[in-house]
Amino acid sequence: MSDQDEQRRTIKLEDFIPYQLSVTAGTLSGAISDLFERKYRIQIPEWRILMTLAENGPLSAFEVAEKSSMDRARVSRAQRRMTDLGLIVINTDEMDRRRTILELTPAGWEIVDTIVPDADRTGKWLLAPLDEEEQAQLKNLLKKLHIRTSELQKNGGFSD
Repeated sequence: MSDQDEQRRTIKLEDFIPYQLSVTAGTLSGAISDLFERKYRIQIPEWRILMTLAENGPLSAFEVAEKSSMDRARVSRAQRRMTDLGLIVINTDEMDRRRTILELTPAGWEIVDTIVPDADRTGKWLLAPLDEEEQAQLKNLLKKLHIRTSELQKNGGFSD
């Protein structure tokens, strides 16, 4: 073994929390995506927009992107498909004619009303191995990690 080999450092992926979170999130997202595509014929970005509009009411595409933690390009692509599917309408803001507002249609609300019970069941199934205290701890820990990762994103990466 050379001196260079001895100086190299590696990370055990199964012990690296960012990797573990990414794998878990990706696996969960893929499973949910398959369900939504099969059952509702929508994709994850569309689901996130539906839920964001259902929770917050009509919003601009920028506001949807901000509240759903999606980039504006993804929101733009999804909103075009959602309009074609009749799930949302895009209206011009009366106060600022340059601004458009996304709003759920009755068909959009119908999907929301049928997805919410499935989403609740999925969440309960996922958390079933954890007792109530562990679930509360997990939610608290995820909130803290979200705040921390938001700081990282805001700062443009790590700083020494």
